[in-house]
Amino acid sequence: MEKDLSQKKIFNILLWMPNWIGDVVLALPSIQALYNRRQEAKISAAVRSHSFQLLKGYSELDKIFKIPSGDGVGFWEEIQFARSLAKNNFDLGVVFPNSFKSALFLKLTGAKYRLGYDTEIRSCFLTHAVKRDARAKQLYRVDYFMNILEPLKIKKMHSRFVPAIKSELRMKVNKILTSFKVHHREFLVAVHPGGSKLPRRWHPDRFGILCQKLIKEYNAKIILIAKDSEVDTLDQISSFCQKDKVFCITSLSLPEIFAVLSRCKIFIGNDSGIMHIAAMVNIPIIGIFGPGSPETTGPFMEKENFEIVTKNFHCSPCRQKFFTECKPSAHNKPYCIEDISVKDVIEAIDRLSKSRRKSLFDK
Repeated sequence: MEKDLSQKKIFNILLWMPNWIGDVVLALPSIQALYNRRQEAKISAAVRSHSFQLLKGYSELDKIFKIPSGDGVGFWEEIQFARSLAKNNFDLGVVFPNSFKSALFLKLTGAKYRLGYDTEIRSCFLTHAVKRDARAKQLYRVDYFMNILEPLKIKKMHSRFVPAIKSELRMKVNKILTSFKVHHREFLVAVHPGGSKLPRRWHPDRFGILCQKLIKEYNAKIILIAKDSEVDTLDQISSFCQKDKVFCITSLSLPEIFAVLSRCKIFIGNDSGIMHIAAMVNIPIIGIFGPGSPETTGPFMEKENFEIVTKNFHCSPCRQKFFTECKPSAHNKPYCIEDISVKDVIEAIDRLSKSRRKSLFDK
């Protein structure tokens, strides 16, 4: 089959989106580039439920299909879902995940042309398999996803997707913050201690000491953002702080998290999907990276607007099969996260403030 698809008539496109929120954020420039190059086409996306709200307000997409996921959803249900999309008669399908079954599902949608990386012996499901060599693996994730579109000869978009925050959400968040006696001109810090895997997360007590120092030295107020299941972690962090200076918010929708972050002066958190949400809102970021790679999955924003705290171990990034490739610390953490101190993070905050045209602490 002809490798170059740039001159083909393509009017109906399906994007099989990445599995994780952070990767979905880093795939958005690919959607923008595709939309700008193929404005005559309808673009749909299949996405997992936890990222559905992220794409819901994305005007470049005509339809969003929710991929079945969670407890009780098996392989057969996923097969049925993929087959159900065939009635849409897609001209082009793009699969962003690297898994064997994601390429199989794209094949089952009946898309005429199918693009994706040639991983896991799945080229049989793709009409245009893109080589994933050593160079591709080292690309920044935005470029890595853009590379999949190479057969379409589409140029990378450098603009970021900025989420539209509805006025009713802003009002709701303002009401919550007012109940916490947080005012607009205060130095409000968003802290996210969660993450996809426990070994990737910085210690709660170190977050607690950090928050304590921010309150004491900068008169900050702290918003702790987490899931309901992480309440114990938030309680542990809060125990280090004045009760009227730290506030916990759980179980927010992604649009609500956008609205909360838009009120904050800085975000401090682990390498996670919420860090990438903060980058979308474009607030200054301190990202704490252990086994992950800031070179490939750092925030998509101007370099002056973020600082990465990492120890740059020779084994990073690893495959994160804890702990078969490295020994755990006494706290059951990999040493690449264990060895990051509160002092390291404070110094990163100071560096970030000095590198900006306007100090973080200016009102």
